[in-house]
Amino acid sequence: MRRRTILAAGALLVVAVTSLVLWRAQHAEGAVVAGGAADTTRAPAGERIVVEVLNASGVPGQARRATFLLRDRGYDVVGWGNDRTRRDGTVIEDHTGRPEAAERLARILGGAAIERGAPTSRYLDLTVRLGSAWRPPTQPFHP
Repeated sequence: MRRRTILAAGALLVVAVTSLVLWRAQHAEGAVVAGGAADTTRAPAGERIVVEVLNASGVPGQARRATFLLRDRGYDVVGWGNDRTRRDGTVIEDHTGRPEAAERLARILGGAAIERGAPTSRYLDLTVRLGSAWRPPTQPFHP
């Protein structure tokens, strides 16, 4: 009887661990978008897209959170900080005319306006100015 109880407890533990692993794998793929589907948008494959993230929301830590998200999705974020101006909506400035990379980045951020930015000598492809309406994904970026 004791042996049967130990085997049942072991089987229950295996089922619980397997369920946890599967749940984490499903929820770590991306942010949930309207309709309940996971957003798994990434930077264009095989391309290095250099990005700067600026917090124009006034909410401390937003640029850092967005940096983790974008790096996780394949963008090369080389700098982040605060913007002097405050804004409601997020804006992506395209410095090099790479509309596909900017559009993908806008999808990752849950929507953003894309503007043509002036060419920069800082080797930036895109500048993100996070507005106060931006919310980071609810799931963690790192395991």
